[in-house]
Amino acid sequence: MKKLVRIAAACALALSAQTAWATPSSVFWTPATTYIQPFLVPHITYDTYFNDKAAYPMDLGLTMGILPFEKFQAEVGLDLFFPYWGLNYFFVQPAGALALNAKAGFVEGAYGDWFPGITAGIYGVGINQGTQFDVLHAEIGKTFFFGAITAGGYYGAGGTNALWSDASGVVLTRGGFIGSYVSPDVVLDLKGLYKINFFADIQTGNNAFSAAGGGIGIYFTPAIDILTGPVFFLNKYAQPGQSTMMWSVQLDVDIDFGAAPKAPAQPAKS
Repeated sequence: MKKLVRIAAACALALSAQTAWATPSSVFWTPATTYIQPFLVPHITYDTYFNDKAAYPMDLGLTMGILPFEKFQAEVGLDLFFPYWGLNYFFVQPAGALALNAKAGFVEGAYGDWFPGITAGIYGVGINQGTQFDVLHAEIGKTFFFGAITAGGYYGAGGTNALWSDASGVVLTRGGFIGSYVSPDVVLDLKGLYKINFFADIQTGNNAFSAAGGGIGIYFTPAIDILTGPVFFLNKYAQPGQSTMMWSVQLDVDIDFGAAPKAPAQPAKS
């Protein structure tokens, strides 16, 4: 299944301070996909979430595959969130705005057409105590004629209870279900518009990660796309401005450093 986007920067309110987590290959809001970034192909992302009264920090992310194997693959990535606790904090402690992620697993079809994709990983590996969510996740997925279905679960292994509390101080759940659906591609193959598809995903639980999202993916080329749509939060008290919904716009670019295709030979002039 073609990678759509990653989970973007997010907030868990504690004394009005924003915290953020890093994002592996993902669908729209969740890591409920068995897609893994190809070997030595960098993926750059710029994600935003906003409404008329609140917004998440901007997420500048980089992910790259690190294993050359066909059946078993792995990726690592990092995300920079800005602004993060204001300009002064960012310049004094830049590591506070940085978080890491990793993911590995078997690709779909590795041992036959029946074989599903099976992956597991971790995201939200913060550099300081304010970003150490250390969210473990695992998922299994299969592509059918009507689209791709993925299901799995997650658990937040890191951080103090303060990171897993809402604005009122209530300690929230650390885990739950993740799932997604991605439609078949509608290939248009037009100049400037290669294809579109549609998607939806959900992350259950009672915390700042729990939400459902969906929208449309617009691919200008096979390697450049924008995904956009709403995200509906399952606990508004764990969101900035007690938001029940934010709109997301996510730009993704794959950069393949392989050899460029050769230009066709020109006919000899008489």
